Amino acid sequence: MVGGIAGTTDATVHLANRLLSLARAEHGAAEGELQHVSLTGLARQVGLELAVEAVKKDIDLSFEGQREVRVRGHELLLHEMLANLVDNAIRYTPAGGRLVIRVFKVDVPMLEVEDSGPGIPESERERVFAPFYRAATAQAVNAAGSGLGLTIVRDIAAMHGASVELLDGAQGAGLKVRILFPL
Repeated sequence: MVGGIAGTTDATVHLANRLLSLARAEHGAAEGELQHVSLTGLARQVGLELAVEAVKKDIDLSFEGQREVRVRGHELLLHEMLANLVDNAIRYTPAGGRLVIRVFKVDVPMLEVEDSGPGIPESERERVFAPFYRAATAQAVNAAGSGLGLTIVRDIAAMHGASVELLDGAQGAGLKVRILFPL
């Protein structure tokens, strides 16, 4: 009984935090001047913050970054966007899986979060950005999810003029989320 109460409390707190994040993104809580933000530093920071959760699930969490990559934006919201991506990846990646956070610049600054979870079928990739929509693969792995994580990611990316792509992970397994920032 206590375990059930604790689980319900955790799920409620998680949902409340997601709703607050969505409200921040939708209502311009980050109004003000854009700053030069180290995407590389932010990715390392979020990786360290969520490393304990990855270790608890025996997930191999790694970071790949070629050099310092900076973007203009709101650090708090970019942190929230990345934390949502990594948190989702940890939640949906099975024990013993892998999760990679990448930051690099080819023509434009890019951020990727790739996992070895169930992925999202191509037919549902546009729909998962709608609030509260959850892909069947996500429901099978985590029945308690809120369906807000990718909505928050998309909204924050859009505020920064960035685009979000959902791709197959390595060897066609898992999910790779790629965010392309403007120069």
